[in-house]
This record gives sequence, structure tokens and C-alpha cells, in this order.
Amino acid sequence: MIGPRIGTEESDGIPRAMPNRFKFAHFPYLADALQQEMSQSRQGLRILDVGCGPGDLAAFCRPIEKCQWIGIDLWYRQLQQAKEKGVYEYVLQGNLLEGLPFRNESIDVVICSEVLMYLPNVPYMLAEFCRVMRTGGKLFVYNAISYYPRLASVLKRWGRQIYHESGSIAFNGSADWRKASRPTRISYYSFNGLISEIALLNFHIVHVTGFRIFRNRIRFLNRLEKYPWYGRMTECLTTRYPQISSELMVVARKGEARSDETS
Repeated sequence: MIGPRIGTEESDGIPRAMPNRFKFAHFPYLADALQQEMSQSRQGLRILDVGCGPGDLAAFCRPIEKCQWIGIDLWYRQLQQAKEKGVYEYVLQGNLLEGLPFRNESIDVVICSEVLMYLPNVPYMLAEFCRVMRTGGKLFVYNAISYYPRLASVLKRWGRQIYHESGSIAFNGSADWRKASRPTRISYYSFNGLISEIALLNFHIVHVTGFRIFRNRIRFLNRLEKYPWYGRMTECLTTRYPQISSELMVVARKGEARSDETS
């Protein structure tokens, strides 16, 4: 059972001091989950942080011992910041459209936080996660969800045609990511859609929980997120009813290889 997600106390040596924004509310959840995985491992964990960015998650989980963190991201500046935090065994620059540069079954845990929404090749990427992960390994996918994903996708495309944000890029086969500094969201999922996408592969869903109710960057809501009562209310609602959340955590375990995969 995963412990509290938001707070200021300490549990098992994991610091609970969190930034005000709920953007990082899933960090304590992941830290608790990794601590539990670590308690069941004799040799430690090899963790792949997909889209690691500046390395905030690994830095937050620093107190967990015997974890070998590997970070992969698209942009060099982000990787430099992650490297400077001194937590990662190594970081590497890679385009996820081209797959993962790791051997089969060489990773214990894959963490994919706010990445799938930017990729046009999600089924392929999930298959890559499955390939590099050992049997019994854990996958943690944290992604935004929407009540009406198709409508949201159409509105986003129209918005990009009307106004193109400087430095952003929508990934596709012809896009030159070297000229951009941040991605544009192109993949939208409903609650059931995200879970089903992951379950289609050799992953068994073991836990689903929600975070935040309003993802939109509205100044009034940002102010609300600073109040403890709002945090407690949001956690209570999204834990009991993850369908109403705007951000979802799906935890899955890799099963034994299927017969059609080994034949």
C-alpha cells in the first residue's frame, strides 16, 4: 500500500518537503513505491527515467539507497542540469521516436512522467519499455487525461495553426527537434484509454491513482494549490475517484513472455 502523497513529514528517510505547485505531487508517491521495490530487491534497482528533464524526480528520491538512475532526454541543457544533481549513474541524449538504446531485460523500473502526451508513437514506445524491462519489473506512467480526448486533440491542432508558440515543436517524422526547446502535446487519452493502451502489451495493471483536478494554468487555481485544505480535498477526491482527475498514475508489472513472443 502506497503511503500519503502530500505532506511535510518524513517516512522511511524520504523528505516530504514539496514545492507549492501540484505539478510535483506525484513525487512522494513514486518515492514510496521505489522504496517498497527496493525493500524487495537484494541487488538494488536499475531505474530508467524517460524524459528525465532537469532530474528533479531523481533528486527527490536521492535518500533511497542502492538505486542506479539512468536518465534519457531530448535536450542537452536539461541533461546537463540533471547531471549536475549528482544522482544519475549517467544521462544520455536520445530521440524517443527512434526507440531506447538499451539491451533487452536490462532495466528493473521504467518511469515515464509526462512524456507519452508528446509522442506520436506511443504503442511503439510502450513496447520498448517492455523490451528493456526485466520480467516482473515495474512501469510507472504519469500522464494527463481528458474527458474528451478527441475534441481536445482537434482544438490543440487548430490552436497550433492559429498561434505557434516560439520554441515549441510537435513531434513527427519531419520535425527538426534540434531547433526547438520544448515539445507540444499531441496525444490525448481518456481515463480508460490510457489504461487500455498500457494493458495491450505484456503489462499487468497493479494500481491506478489520480492527481490534481484542474491541470489548466489558471492563476486562481494556482493560488488555491498553495492551501493545505485544498491539497487534502484534492488528494481525497482523486484517490477515491481517479476518473475525475486531470493527471493519472498507472502502475504496471511486466509479465512472463507470451508464447507468441518466444516462438
